[in-house]
Amino acid sequence: MTTCIGLAILAAVMFGPAGVWLERASWPHKAPRAAIALWQAIGVAGALAAVGAGLALAVEPLHVGLIPGVGELLQGSSAGHPLPIKGMYEAFGLTLSANVVAVLVAGGAITATRTVASRRRHRILLVSVRSDQAPGAVLLSDSRATAYCLPGRRSRIVVSAGALDLLDSRELAAVVDHERGHVQERHHLILLPFASMIEMLNWMPYVTRAPRAVRALLEMAADDYATRFHPPRVLASALIQMVHPTAVPT
Repeated sequence: MTTCIGLAILAAVMFGPAGVWLERASWPHKAPRAAIALWQAIGVAGALAAVGAGLALAVEPLHVGLIPGVGELLQGSSAGHPLPIKGMYEAFGLTLSANVVAVLVAGGAITATRTVASRRRHRILLVSVRSDQAPGAVLLSDSRATAYCLPGRRSRIVVSAGALDLLDSRELAAVVDHERGHVQERHHLILLPFASMIEMLNWMPYVTRAPRAVRALLEMAADDYATRFHPPRVLASALIQMVHPTAVPT
């Protein structure tokens, strides 16, 4: 029972105040990749603790501990033996663990399916027109200044005609490399688990904060990637102009 209570407290901390503390911390913008890894670790620890708390409660009648108890539970199930459920608490624990796993798996599968379908439709609508001004990118016929990456097996970097008109060659190259950073570092895969939790678990402080924080950190990581090849001032000038086209960088 002590193990169950300890894991339940850990899950509550991970999905509750831990995300609030990390969001309020001042250091993540200085080390975005480390902060992203910490957001991921908090989520994994919280999920494992929630599953473990339920399993610890379910195997309590065996009096052998969590890991040996889960081993006996799996061994007995595979051999066709009835589960050692003797009361309401044990049944609740097993149900809790099963529900947590089901929600995480279902949420991930649904989000991944929707995302893949959306990107497929986008690729069909996107005309692959190349521009000499933005090597390696696809031109989008849109007067608004925008640039983004379309990840997948054949990833594409898309730059609008408005961005070509607004930015000079150095600024445009920096923006393209910013988007290339998203592609090279697989930022879409990092964000997917966070996005999958929003619809089903949006009552948790961690779930409401993590996607927003990780998106911002991924942008910082892409900035870091771009500044390996371009002066930070050039990238900053390009990003400022794309957000505020009338702004004049000083």
